[in-house]
Amino acid sequence: MAEWEEHGQALLQQGTDSWEKGDRAHAEELFNQVLEEFPDRPEGYNKVGVVLAETGRLSEAEQYFLRALTQDRAHAPALTNLGNIYLERGETDQAIQHYMLALQSDPDYPAAHRNMAVAYRRQGKYSSFVSHFKKSQKLDDRRAREQHRLRMGQARGGHRAPRVVIPSFVWWVLIGIGVVLILTVVHR
Repeated sequence: MAEWEEHGQALLQQGTDSWEKGDRAHAEELFNQVLEEFPDRPEGYNKVGVVLAETGRLSEAEQYFLRALTQDRAHAPALTNLGNIYLERGETDQAIQHYMLALQSDPDYPAAHRNMAVAYRRQGKYSSFVSHFKKSQKLDDRRAREQHRLRMGQARGGHRAPRVVIPSFVWWVLIGIGVVLILTVVHR
């Protein structure tokens, strides 16, 4: 387990970084390395499936997502990606079923909410579309803030800057000044 946490996670991150930079070949190589070194983990199968899906090889991708689910039947990313395959094929009900399974596994998985929203929009279920879309945006924002905090903590050598505490009486003074300014402007 410790080897996965250190080496496996690092390989996944390197592969994801390569993918995002457009180096698809290197990303696929790293994801396949994850499969070779950690065949009992779902993450490598899921990532290879993503590579295949994004290059239009949906049937092959589906097999990798299914294989990921044999390793962990509640793996939210693989369930979501399998739902994406079905959505791409026009099998909206089956896609929604897989997004629901993903959300049962991880209720805060933004991709499942976002893709569920797309599926509901295709079905004309606009209130469900809006609900899941808003939830995905909220979760994406929260994740971005957490990543920013983590990066900032790492940039400072793991130490957070001391937080400045402003006494409550200062806030009351500022609010009072604001009210006086507003009333002055209004009564002119």
